[in-house]
Amino acid sequence: MVLRLCGHRFRFGFGRRSVCTDIFYLIVCTSLFFIGTIGFTNTFSDAKAIDVQAPERVFPQPVVQGNEVRSAEELRRIPDDKVGNFIQAEGFVEVRPLPVVDQQENRQLQQEQQLQQQQLNRVLKPPKSPVFVEEPRRIQGNPLARKEIDGLPYPKLASNGNFVPMRRIVHLDLKGAPYKVETFPEIFMLLSRLGATGVLIEWEDMFPYEGRLAKAVNGNAYTMKQVESILSSAAHHRLAILPLVQTFAHLEWILKVEEFAHLRDDPALPQVICVGKPEAWELLKDMIDQVGRVHAKFGLPFYHIGADEIFNMGTCNETASLISSMAHSKDRVTLFHIGRTAQHVKDTFNTTVLAWHDMFAHAMPIDLEKFKLPSLLEPVLWSYAEDLDVYLSPATWEALRPFPRVWGSSAWKGADGPHRFHSNPLHYVRNHESWVGQFSRVWRDFEYVQGLIMSGWSRYDHLSILAETFPIGVPSLAMSMETVMEGRPMNGRYPATKEALQCAPSTESGGYVYGCSFPGRKIYELVNEFVSQKKALEKYRTEDFEVNGWLSSHAEKYAVSSAMYINKILPFIEYHATPMERLYEDLKKELAKIFFPDAVTEFLETYLDDDVNWVRRKTKAGQAILARKTFPRRPYVIPKEDEQ
Repeated sequence: MVLRLCGHRFRFGFGRRSVCTDIFYLIVCTSLFFIGTIGFTNTFSDAKAIDVQAPERVFPQPVVQGNEVRSAEELRRIPDDKVGNFIQAEGFVEVRPLPVVDQQENRQLQQEQQLQQQQLNRVLKPPKSPVFVEEPRRIQGNPLARKEIDGLPYPKLASNGNFVPMRRIVHLDLKGAPYKVETFPEIFMLLSRLGATGVLIEWEDMFPYEGRLAKAVNGNAYTMKQVESILSSAAHHRLAILPLVQTFAHLEWILKVEEFAHLRDDPALPQVICVGKPEAWELLKDMIDQVGRVHAKFGLPFYHIGADEIFNMGTCNETASLISSMAHSKDRVTLFHIGRTAQHVKDTFNTTVLAWHDMFAHAMPIDLEKFKLPSLLEPVLWSYAEDLDVYLSPATWEALRPFPRVWGSSAWKGADGPHRFHSNPLHYVRNHESWVGQFSRVWRDFEYVQGLIMSGWSRYDHLSILAETFPIGVPSLAMSMETVMEGRPMNGRYPATKEALQCAPSTESGGYVYGCSFPGRKIYELVNEFVSQKKALEKYRTEDFEVNGWLSSHAEKYAVSSAMYINKILPFIEYHATPMERLYEDLKKELAKIFFPDAVTEFLETYLDDDVNWVRRKTKAGQAILARKTFPRRPYVIPKEDEQ
């Protein structure tokens, strides 16, 4: 019989010499085959093979053992015939490419490799320590460098892995219902207790500007001594203090007055300043400097220059000329002005500049670099919607990638309609839940996500009506703060809020509770109680059979109606009037404890007067009708001249 093995032909016969020789050669070839198999398996490990087509050895990541690292370049310098021995001796892992094969052959090959590895493990000693290959990450900067914010390790992640903003700045908007000076310490104490790390103060016309700017200052403006007292109190409660000075749009407070009307971009609209006028630029620098000087005494880590919602620009001749000189681009003029403003702040106060994102997020990266915005400021991306996946596109975050450090901005009041004056905490809580998701998805794309500015607007702009006052927004703020600090939706259970406020606020629309403990809590209770009474009165006014049939505006004007129905109507009017009158007087008293007299009157006129005056008028009209014993014959209605 003849057997071919390892290239040799073996003949098995009956001769004594032939059998011994054949057996000897068979043993030698079998041994060589076994040794070659072991040499082949030495080059594999438990590490996952990478399916690539490259014919050469591939080391896609540095290979790590303990605290030693062998880079891909270092491993490539080892000759092919030595690398297996080096890896086996050192306890490292080499990652080789798989051959390009179909899926079935690939699975079969992997099974063979696992079997070979099991055989090899019986011979080789295990590595001294676990072997791993770190996955690539998108974090900007050196991923191995230790990062900190305010001395604490960055990033901070919740137990579920979600991002927690380490700086939580609460915005205090003083352009509507500004607080009396003595209220600020209570507010700062509360904010600190809730978990805020700083305050963003928008002084607007409440700052005691000097010189030309004094002509536009509010008659109730704080004195400089009071400003310093306010800032000192914030510092005492370990809150970082950031000023917000609008430097482009939202300048109604100064452009509305006659002395500065000539600085408007559009003569008919007092929102935007004519940035092309040298006089306007000098005025803006004066505003920045006066506010910055007093803030610097108490720490000035950041300076917010606003620059959002520039709805009209280029009407005034000077700005139009500037646009023409910059390739007819309004965007470039916007970048130019924001850039020079940021540069002035940095040069003057050596601080970090913040600006709202919306007027440069769509700019070309080359233009951002031309005007040096990525090195001059940190953008604050603001969005107050409940579902940011709908209203805040990934493209917006992508547009901000040239900036290594960014902020987000949510809202805790003043962003649910210009006439919202009562509680709707669910809107704001959902906004913050959505911000948790946004931050958790994008924080790796930037060197730092610096923090979250929680905006609390008092008006939509200087000329609009009052929105929620501070006390109305406190429960929303507390629940929103707890949401972002926990990094997850709280599903209606807010233990930290309950402890801080000594009550358990509801997230339901129109829901409110009694017995909380925070500045202005009586205002919170009274306003929400008034809303309940208002809804009941509105239903009565629009749907009641008798009141609309026999005590209409026509009956009220001419004092003509049926006494029988009036006698039925007046008790119902009184039923609504009694709580309305009580709430009016109680609110007037409680509002006066926190706010200036003009703000008290404005709030009452805006939100209570219509209903209170209605019940007063109807009561008076009904009594006048009952006092009459006779009525004139028709026609008693006097036609208007143009109807005759």
